[in-house]
Amino acid sequence: MTKKLIFRADGNAATGLGHLYRLFALVEMCKIDYEFIFISKETSTLNIIPSSYKTKLIPGLITIDQEPDWLVSLYDPSEYIIVADGYQFSSTYQKNIKEKGFKLIYIDDLAQEHMYADVVVNHSPYAHESHFSKEPYTKLALGTKYALLRPLFLDEAKQNKSIQFIDSAFICFGGVDSLNLTKKAVEAVLKSPNFKQIHVVLGGAYAHEEIFNLEEKQSDKITIYRNLPEDQLISVMKKCNFSIAPASTILYELLCVKMPVLSGFYVENQKNIYKGLVEEKVIIEGGDFSNYTVLDFEEKINPILQRKDIDLFLSNQHELFNGNSKPQFLGLLNQINISFRKAKPKDVTIVFNWSNDELVRINSYNSNRIEFEDHKNWFSNKITNKNTLFLIALINNNPAGMVRFDIKREYSVVGILISKSYRGQKLASEFLTESSKAYFKKHKVPILAYIKKENKTSVKVFEKSGYTYLKDEIIHGIVSFVYKLEKKSC
Repeated sequence: MTKKLIFRADGNAATGLGHLYRLFALVEMCKIDYEFIFISKETSTLNIIPSSYKTKLIPGLITIDQEPDWLVSLYDPSEYIIVADGYQFSSTYQKNIKEKGFKLIYIDDLAQEHMYADVVVNHSPYAHESHFSKEPYTKLALGTKYALLRPLFLDEAKQNKSIQFIDSAFICFGGVDSLNLTKKAVEAVLKSPNFKQIHVVLGGAYAHEEIFNLEEKQSDKITIYRNLPEDQLISVMKKCNFSIAPASTILYELLCVKMPVLSGFYVENQKNIYKGLVEEKVIIEGGDFSNYTVLDFEEKINPILQRKDIDLFLSNQHELFNGNSKPQFLGLLNQINISFRKAKPKDVTIVFNWSNDELVRINSYNSNRIEFEDHKNWFSNKITNKNTLFLIALINNNPAGMVRFDIKREYSVVGILISKSYRGQKLASEFLTESSKAYFKKHKVPILAYIKKENKTSVKVFEKSGYTYLKDEIIHGIVSFVYKLEKKSC
């Protein structure tokens, strides 16, 4: 069955908008590959949800405890994967969702709940497996390689940048900014003669008025923006060579554009992100922003203007945010959406094309291009041979690769191939793990894998899948590793 996605998050002036914006980024990464619906409470700030999204609102009378029953009454768990972002999705909620039969991906900040989700994503560079309590089946996706960033920011992250001087500031404190740190930061920047322009971005739930009075008095320096679309936000950021922002989604976006950033935290979920980014030396330490005065900001800004190591921060930013989040996230979705079927005659052409891929030929013992007539005969023999288990791997019902077991008396030999379209998503170990379960349902003899010694990537994949080193062997004159998987290891 083809799977669809439910994106589930809330946000308003009281709770902030970060959970909504993060899922918007994830929608943009996944919407080409998956149909989806965006679900939020009636009390959310609904006007920020893109009008192009198919949406469903949860009635205000439905409590968080009642929500799993409400969801299952409308959506078939065999058809939908839920992606949830929010602190209300507690251990109890996750467990109930799983008991209803849904697959669940949970976007986490705090690592405080016991996790029942199939996959937990925490994009803080400070996150570590030891921080989590979880079920044995729960997979963790940790670190900035899983940064929830919109496509244009991912494109920016791939670019290098150098800054020669600082004279233009970008200031943003997220969707709500209940402490009105925006105004204090702007006042501090105004005190420095270095800054010719100050670009201020306000969130959708910002409710203070004083900043507009300040703009009126300093209209030659201050420009205020609100509810900017992605491309315009990037354009404003690129006009700037310094910024002040908290350790939230806006900070990750700034680090993709690359500039020195004075950052800190003022709510609990920002602390771990802040700690991790300080350790990685990609931000300038601001610490706890919650009690900052104008003078505090001023005292932090002035030394930054004298620093000679700005390019080091930019280099570290480029290292940490490389723009490859999309295949990482698609991999997370696809890893819990794998199925297999036996190869059929109709698969002859797609397997032929996969097999002649340049990388596949390089890693094969016979690197010569395969002729179609030869392939046709080989393929027909393999799918009809009772001593071959030839499986086509499916991602959301689409052919994504193959795993083949050639079965002998005392052992079987495995071969794996992934379509070019699905590479970079860390699917190989999942293909091997899941296909070996199917193999051992009917066969008892162990599985051997022959790997060219220089193919270190394949070695890691097989080891991750439970295979253990058996011996070295010369195969067609090539020094190779032989790895082994037995039923008890599966």
